[in-house]
Amino acid sequence: KRYTVRANIESQILPKLKMGVNLIPTYRIRDEVRSDGHWADNGVINSALSAMPMSPIYAADGTTYSSQTELAAPYNFPGVTNPVANITEYHSRLTTANILSNVFAEYSILKDLKYRASGNVSFTTNRRNAYRTSRMPLNQILPPSVATGTAFSDQSVGWLFNQTLDYNKDINDDHSIGVLIGMESTKNQQESMTATGAAYPNDLVETLNASASGTTTTATSSIVQNSTVSYFARINYSFRDKYLLNFSVRRDGSSIFGPDRRWGNFPAASIGWRLHEENFMKSLTFISEAKLRASYGLSGNNAFSSFYPYAALLSTDNYAFNNVLANGLRASSPENRNLSWEKNQQFDIGIDLGLFNNRLYVTADYYDRITKDLLLSVNVPTITGFSTVVQNIGRMQNRGWEFSVTSRNFTGDFTWNTSANLSWNRNKVLALGPTGDPIRSGTGVGETNITMIGQPIGSFFGYTQSGVFLNQADLDANPHDATSKPGDVKYADINGDKIINADDRGIIGNNQPDFIYGITNSFSYKGFDLNIAIQGTQGGQILNLSRRFFENLERNQNQLTTVLDRWRSESEPGNGVTPRANARTTGQNNAISSRWIEDGSYFRIQNVTLGYRLPASLIKRAGLQQVRLYVAAQNLYTQT
Repeated sequence: KRYTVRANIESQILPKLKMGVNLIPTYRIRDEVRSDGHWADNGVINSALSAMPMSPIYAADGTTYSSQTELAAPYNFPGVTNPVANITEYHSRLTTANILSNVFAEYSILKDLKYRASGNVSFTTNRRNAYRTSRMPLNQILPPSVATGTAFSDQSVGWLFNQTLDYNKDINDDHSIGVLIGMESTKNQQESMTATGAAYPNDLVETLNASASGTTTTATSSIVQNSTVSYFARINYSFRDKYLLNFSVRRDGSSIFGPDRRWGNFPAASIGWRLHEENFMKSLTFISEAKLRASYGLSGNNAFSSFYPYAALLSTDNYAFNNVLANGLRASSPENRNLSWEKNQQFDIGIDLGLFNNRLYVTADYYDRITKDLLLSVNVPTITGFSTVVQNIGRMQNRGWEFSVTSRNFTGDFTWNTSANLSWNRNKVLALGPTGDPIRSGTGVGETNITMIGQPIGSFFGYTQSGVFLNQADLDANPHDATSKPGDVKYADINGDKIINADDRGIIGNNQPDFIYGITNSFSYKGFDLNIAIQGTQGGQILNLSRRFFENLERNQNQLTTVLDRWRSESEPGNGVTPRANARTTGQNNAISSRWIEDGSYFRIQNVTLGYRLPASLIKRAGLQQVRLYVAAQNLYTQT
């Protein structure tokens, strides 16, 4: 449930003074299901995929089985949670209250000079109460188990203050000049606290104070802050509204970085040419607008997952002192006061073209962006006591094309408008510090990604599968792991040393699509309106690691249909990709490899909205100007 109110007040207080207030309070209640779609979270998605399809959901008394372990043979396998019980026996409600406010004042100092000040304040609170009943298994212990409850609260406050002086002057109908100078400051603070309780006497009361006395209740809290200050200036010039020039500069400071590296300077310039204003274009009456434009500039990026990446942070730990375990502190991240802004150096060139009185409007853009001083987590020797350190290291290039088309297909009582977009981007790492060493990263299952020169950032990393070993002769004739047997996965010997080991891993794919597209059609007729939005991508890969568990015939888990075409014998080699039945998730058959790479293309009906505007004659008696009723559906259909 979501409740939103919007209030706007704007008034000309004095002949030269205008002020306004905008308030948007929002309150939302969300009942959550325990799952983020990840294979390891044991949530409803994972349990629905894992559970045997013939397993009963309900017992004779109508209650849900918590897991397959409770079932009678042959369904009593451990470890798989009933997906229905995962919904009914786990209760989580998130309530969010948000107030977004904006206040502005605009004063005309002179005819051509205005001063404007504005301030935004955002206040948000989140409260989540979650409870896992005793009907759910805990650490493989069958129900009744220990019920657990969690209370989470989060409060964030952010403000933004902006003030500008804006001067605009037209000279002799030929020249137009605009000058803007200003400053902006922001500050954000977030406080959060989490507490858990256990050993509830029953499932009737789910609040933390109902947990049994004497049981361990854990609590954690955190406070994070960040702030920015910016000074900026911009000059616009146009000649006869045909030739356009723009120069701007920003000086930004961020608390994300160390005291000596917080400031960055970012200039930019752009030019434009309105061709349709030229005399030689007047005869082309079907062209209603034509504009060429180009720009070049620098911008900064301080978006990073840590609020204090430059500082040496401490965390609690235990130490043995005189044979007694004592509480203490340890460094959890190293200090790096040389961290500074990522810098984006971008060139753009584009065209805007309107045809037939702008009934058809086309834009095309080409961009080339070089990002320098990338903020990346770099692996460091474990002798330092840390696994990674954040550094400004390397350069990266993104370049590509963006196209959009807007058309008014029908006008009148029945209208039909279409907007479509198409874009593609090519990403490449150009440099990685003085040594150029690749940067590897991964998950709990091992290294899955690599960033290396000449390749897209974060490319998928692993072995390249070249088939399965058909028989012993095939195994003997090809490089293999010491544990390999006929029917196991065959990997390419990348370095040619006749041994399959970690040195044979390489890039096996990346998530960069060939192109991205979107189409929106809007229809209206006598108060009714219909909007249909479609989006999708073509190309790019995903690394589907859930298949490591759904193609290994391990214990009790449900399996994908691909295992039906696995290697069984020399005479039944299967599809040449799926190896023999081997009930384990370790070993070479389940190593990170191209076997798990899939096409990431998809087509999605993203949104469909049907609305109706009540006639003015019906609502004006109530003092209303407009009332629109609508129903909307999100993500109606997805095809992969």
